[in-house]
This record gives sequence, C-alpha cells and structure tokens, in this order.
Amino acid sequence: DWILNGSKIWTTGAWWSDWGLCLARTNWDVPKHRGLTVFMLPIQQAGIEISRIEMLDGSQEFCQEFLTDVRVPDSARVGDVDQGWTVVTRWLFHERSFTSSPLTIRPVRGAEMAQGESGASLHHLAEQAGRLDEPGVAELIGEGHALRVAMAELDRRLQATIAGGTASDQLASVGRLMHGVVEPRLLTIAFELAGPRAVAWDDEEEMFGNRGTGYLLRQIYSIGGGTTEMARNVVSERVLGMPRERTLDRDVPFRDVRHSPSARRRSDG
Repeated sequence: DWILNGSKIWTTGAWWSDWGLCLARTNWDVPKHRGLTVFMLPIQQAGIEISRIEMLDGSQEFCQEFLTDVRVPDSARVGDVDQGWTVVTRWLFHERSFTSSPLTIRPVRGAEMAQGESGASLHHLAEQAGRLDEPGVAELIGEGHALRVAMAELDRRLQATIAGGTASDQLASVGRLMHGVVEPRLLTIAFELAGPRAVAWDDEEEMFGNRGTGYLLRQIYSIGGGTTEMARNVVSERVLGMPRERTLDRDVPFRDVRHSPSARRRSDG
C-alpha cells in the first residue's frame, strides 16, 4: 500500500466525482520530472477533505482537496513507480488541446460560431445599452466579429490538419493560445460596450450583469486548460523546433530544488 499526504487546488467537480487521478511525489532524490507516480483512487473516503471554492459569479465547481494519511493499494497505481510523468503528459496534452484538436472535441460547425460574443450579440448588446451610435462602438463590434470568425476558422484548419496526419497533434497548442488571447479580449469588448450598466445593474438587467462578471473572470481563459505561457512553450519547442527553455534545476534532485518553507518541511519530514 501507499500513504498519500498533501493538497490539490482548482479541481473541477471534485465534490461530486467518484474517482480522481492523483500525481504524487514518490521519490525526492531524483530530478523534478522523475520520481512521480500516478494513482487512481476513490474521492469519497476517509482522509480526503473537499473544500468548494466560490467564484465571483457564484459558481462552486472548483475545489481544493486535502489528503491526510490516505491509504491506496498498489493495485490502484497507473503506470510504473516513479514514471508518472509519462502518464500525466498525455492527459495534460488533452487538457491543453480541448479547443482545437479533433482528438478531444467534435469539429466546429458554422452555426456554433454564433455562440459566445459574436458580432450579432455584440451589436445587440450595444443597442440595448443605447450606445450604438457612439464613437468607437462600431469598431469594437467589428473587432469582436473578426476575432470570433478568425478563431473559428483557425480551429477548423487545425482540426483538419491534425486529423489528416499532415502535422503533429501538438499543433493544437496554437489554437489553445488563440483562445487564451481572444476570449479575454471578447469579454473586455462586451464589457466596454455595456458601459456603466455592467458595473452596477438591476436584478432585471442580467444581460449587463453577465458582462460585468465575465469581465472580472476573463483571465480564466488564459489559465484554465493550461496557461498561455505553457502554450507558447509548446508552440516554440514542439511545433517550431526552437531550443528548449533553459532551466537551472533540470538535473537537480527534487529534494535540493528551492521550495517554499512549507514544502521544505514536508521534504525534511
């Protein structure tokens, strides 16, 4: 058996899940990408405390889990001991590529482009806000429409290229980066078009309130599913073939890598 201790934050839907995949540090004397092991374990069991996190929009789907002396049989191990990074790289790939890979989502259809902050919805928003004739509003609507069309067409092309086998599936990170940059901009445009009513709104003005909370949560798109910084690394190294980013602790035993004080206490213990 194995005994797991530690915590994990920003787990989507952990409070209603039956099972979880856990990437655990099982060897402190090898470099950071080694010495990791993956386990599959029931979530609802003794020793696992789940805390739901309330977001700005009231959602409580994200969670933090605390594991205290959780016993896991070796039969629940996925892959070899200390070789968990070879397992996790694949599930991280699927998480990063959910927007633009035919391996993880169905192809984008033309009608689906109208979802989200499309040109039509932005026009309607500006009209309802009484700002349609103000200077700069038409430019914002046009920018939003152009970004939405460009993003949809990029997704379509990436999916066709990867599905046809003419490019590496790592190309999906180009789409991930596009979504991470464009979606926050679309939410910002919608917020600007809604004007003051997106800052303070009445109960019946849900359309404007949604633009206010959307603006506050816009950075989720550059973090969730792998950060845009990670997407840039993947594009540069695995798509364009540029040299790997230099890391000073690549071959340093994890025990000797600089950690926060709390992490050092766990490693010393």
